Amino acid sequence: MSEIVQRKEEVEYTIDLVTLLNDLWKGIRRFGWLVIALTMLSVLISCAYTYQRYDPKYIASATFTVSLNTTYVGSMYEESLRAAQMSRTFPYIINSGLLRNIIEDDLGIDAIYETITADNVESTNIFTIRVASGNAQRAYEILQSVIKNYPRVAEAVVGSTKLTMLDETGIPSTPSNRIDYRHSVKIGMLPGAIAGLLIIVIYAITRNTIHKVEDIEKLCNIKYLGNLPEVTFKKRGKKSNKVISLKNEKLPITYVDCINRIRARIDKAAGEKGIKSIMVTSAIPGEGKSTFAFNLALSLAQTGKKVILLDCDLRRPTIRSLISESSQAAGLGEVLNNKCNLDTALQYHEDLKLYTLTSMDTVGGSPEVIGSYRMVEILRELEEFADYIILDTAPVAILSDTCELAKLIDGVVYLIKQDYANAHYILEGLDHLSESSDIEMMGCVLNGVKAGLLGYGYGYGYGYGYGYGHHSKYRI
Repeated sequence: MSEIVQRKEEVEYTIDLVTLLNDLWKGIRRFGWLVIALTMLSVLISCAYTYQRYDPKYIASATFTVSLNTTYVGSMYEESLRAAQMSRTFPYIINSGLLRNIIEDDLGIDAIYETITADNVESTNIFTIRVASGNAQRAYEILQSVIKNYPRVAEAVVGSTKLTMLDETGIPSTPSNRIDYRHSVKIGMLPGAIAGLLIIVIYAITRNTIHKVEDIEKLCNIKYLGNLPEVTFKKRGKKSNKVISLKNEKLPITYVDCINRIRARIDKAAGEKGIKSIMVTSAIPGEGKSTFAFNLALSLAQTGKKVILLDCDLRRPTIRSLISESSQAAGLGEVLNNKCNLDTALQYHEDLKLYTLTSMDTVGGSPEVIGSYRMVEILRELEEFADYIILDTAPVAILSDTCELAKLIDGVVYLIKQDYANAHYILEGLDHLSESSDIEMMGCVLNGVKAGLLGYGYGYGYGYGYGYGHHSKYRI
């Protein structure tokens, strides 16, 4: 027990490249939608921020020539000097405080916050005035006031002037600085995508599950019995053809070979230690313990052994669905509650060469019922009748039913599904078993092993050197 606690506190994994890539791929498949959602949310926030901060600018402009009010016509050189003088003084006059004050009085406003600029076509008397404002009407009104009042201010500097309009925009209809949503989208995508990908990376790095056989050795001191490949059937077809059963002709030959190898090891160990009742359990639901218990019982029966399969998961009975049992025969719950006798409930299936004692409905107060003296009587009576009793039980890390039952049986096979249950739950299940009884831990089976790209393969060369060469006996 102390060894389990110590491993529970110190378990660490070395992250290899294949494992990390596999976990990253799982993270992408599981949280890919979150990356998209966060990216879209970030883009919406960026666009909303851009819209909120948007300050439209309307530009009203006019292009005209500026000339002195005189009849004197000088030489080309003199005209050039006048143009140069006008180009130097025009911008100064436009932005002078005097002109601004005149415009404020002219328009009846307190102050001008708009930007007024003046540009000159080099070596000419052609000028363009631009007024930028957040209000289109105001920009146009200020421009008109500038054109109207410029001659008054310019007269004191360059003399009487005349403006000849060449072009005018009128009241601007659209802002000159339109919202650049494309830029906002580009900026917004980055933080959302980074946040989503960071979640996937954290998910991949922190996954503490069993990926391969070596992880079992690092996690717990239990004999390794073998692995079972992941089995998938085509979506089309009858429901009966999708049951993972040795009697199903569509079952891959690799699965059949693996279950028979595991059966041979369990049979050998049971014969050496006088084990008749074998409990199959796992840490949490969904690891495939019921399917394994069913096929282990079938494999043992095929060798000529008299085998009884008990469905002891009274909260979630499964065995009936695996054997396609349609009869309304009483189950284990009725026998435990003395509603029928054992002989009536025990069923023999000629096609399977297997005896079963299944459960029909969930039973209340399962821990007390499953660990009662009546259960002891049932097991002893069945042990006298059969060579092996295979018990499918509830998940040991979640429910206490299995711990109560563990006190009554000879050995335990612990099923671990690849890359499924967290190491904490696996060790917690072993911890519960060690605290409740002194049973023979026959070993563990790695279930649902994937093959191919980013998988780990299963092959045929597993087991003997690893499982029997190290810790061939583990008693908790």
